[in-house]
Amino acid sequence: MANFHTKVSLRGFHFEDFILTFTLAAGIVAADSGKAVSVDASGPNKVKLAGDGDTIIGRLQTVEDRKVEGQLVGAVELKFANLIPIKAGDLIAVGDTAIGGGGGTVKKAATADHAKNFVAEIIGTDAVVVQI
Repeated sequence: MANFHTKVSLRGFHFEDFILTFTLAAGIVAADSGKAVSVDASGPNKVKLAGDGDTIIGRLQTVEDRKVEGQLVGAVELKFANLIPIKAGDLIAVGDTAIGGGGGTVKKAATADHAKNFVAEIIGTDAVVVQI
C-alpha cells in the first residue's frame, strides 16, 4: 500500500442514484459480478452479460437468485468508474472506448466515443472503465 494517497486512480467509484435493479438473463451467477452488461431484449427490464460488440449499459454489481419467487435479479451500476475484465488478447488502452467483448468482458471499440465511456486505467487483465 505504498501508493496510498499518492497515486490518482478512478477505480472503485459508484454513484448510488445510478444503481438500479434489473432482471438478469439465465445463467448469470454471483461470480459474474463486476462484468459488463447490455440490454437483453428478450424481456422487460432485463440485462445479459455484454456479448461481442454489444453496447455496454452498465456493470453488474450484485446477483440475487430469488428462487422462491422464480426470478434472477441484480443491481446494475449505470454510471461508474470501476474494473471490468478485458477480453483475452484484446489490446484496449487508456483513452479507448469499451464495447462488449463477450461473456461480460470488454474490448476496444473501432471508434472512440467518450460520450459513452472511456478507459482510464489498465490494471492487469482489467480495465478501469468510466461510464458516463
